[in-house]
Amino acid sequence: MFLLPILILMLSQSASAYTQDNFVHQLLLSHEFFEKERINVEIKKIEMIGDRANYSNWDWGVGAEFGRIHKNKLKYDYISSTDYARSTNQQVRKISSDLSKKFFSNGSELSFSFDRSLPVKNEKMYDKNGYQTDKNTAEYLDDLSVSWTLPLLKNQNGVVDQKTYDLAVLDYKDEMLVLAEVQEDFIENKVVEFIDWVEYKWQIEVLSNTINRLSSMQDQMTDGQTRDREILERSIDKHQRLLLSLKSKLKAQNALLLSAVSGLNVDKNIPTLGRQFSVNLIDNLDQYCQTMVRDLRRINIEIHKNNRSIETYKNSKLPDFDFTISATKDDNKGNYTSYSKSTETEYEAKLVFSYPLSGDINNQVYLDKYRLKSRQFELKYNNKLNDIIANAKKIATDIKQGQIQLSLIEQQLQTLDPNHELNLYFKGQGEIRFVISEMDDYQDLRLEEVIMLIGLYKNKLEYDSLLDRLLPN
Repeated sequence: MFLLPILILMLSQSASAYTQDNFVHQLLLSHEFFEKERINVEIKKIEMIGDRANYSNWDWGVGAEFGRIHKNKLKYDYISSTDYARSTNQQVRKISSDLSKKFFSNGSELSFSFDRSLPVKNEKMYDKNGYQTDKNTAEYLDDLSVSWTLPLLKNQNGVVDQKTYDLAVLDYKDEMLVLAEVQEDFIENKVVEFIDWVEYKWQIEVLSNTINRLSSMQDQMTDGQTRDREILERSIDKHQRLLLSLKSKLKAQNALLLSAVSGLNVDKNIPTLGRQFSVNLIDNLDQYCQTMVRDLRRINIEIHKNNRSIETYKNSKLPDFDFTISATKDDNKGNYTSYSKSTETEYEAKLVFSYPLSGDINNQVYLDKYRLKSRQFELKYNNKLNDIIANAKKIATDIKQGQIQLSLIEQQLQTLDPNHELNLYFKGQGEIRFVISEMDDYQDLRLEEVIMLIGLYKNKLEYDSLLDRLLPN
């Protein structure tokens, strides 16, 4: 009879249960706390795309030159007596265009260029006898060339030029992990508040059950049991004061949950946890941590960035040794005193080698620096891995011990008869103080069960957070 209210309450909760998974899902959807980190991710993505475009997009440029040149020239030749003076006015008109592209596959570069010159030249010439001639020259010169260069040693496969983009890719991946880490830290803090809410709710249920049993007993007392009734009332008052304290804490906890998930109605969607505790403990922690734990994955990214820099500086020590093939065509037309026009086509294949005999001191400094940092990252990674594994094993041990203690409490509750002294009392064979003591003992055992179960859920939360298992897949 006394367990009926609890059964009704549990059934009503299951009909509108609001689980931890529901809570986490709403946190990720509705909370603006992650906006700053999401913006950082977008910034890194923009930088990454920009670095790739800057390297591999077509680069097209156009140039032009317009001007005027005036020149006077006097010549005296005392031997041949061919003194003369020349006055020149020249217009400069030139346009040019260049188009180039680098290729990710092998680091080669393809270039096109076109130049056109349209000068106009007016010349007047005088010798010692006076005016001699007047020339007007109009001409054009077209240059068209295409070339393809493949680095064979230094910058082979674009290892030097592509460093900026490769590092940007790693930075983007790291920022994604930072966002996930911020989300998980936030979720862990809020789930603790969720678990605290459930703890207060369960404690209130236990206290309410005790008060209902004491009140029901009070209703069955006769007028001749005045002394016992007073003792019972004092016990009920004590339990009600504790109940009010728990309800006050629950109300404050409501405010915390509402601040995390706006619009949450805890009266309709009652936060709850499973009464049957379960946890998935990892057997092969070493392999799991190296694959899934974000702290280790971020150190791995640092290692990759460091190795990428080493690769660049090692390659930069090599000589420049490039293979180039090119083709050039020149068209030249002029209308001097005698008309002229020429076309010239040239094909070239060459190997170009250069190497600074004095070396590059700065490059060697950076190479030595990043090689030493490799050992630092190795130590950092191993220390972090060992710390995580040690902490995970400790928490797993606490969980296993807690499960054993919870099982013992549940066994004790199954064998305990909470109505033994109550039945004796109404048969006239017991005392009120024994009844109250029995009810208090039963209540304390129920509260101990709640505390143990909540402790297990908090240990599970800590374990999942340590191994980065809080975020849904």
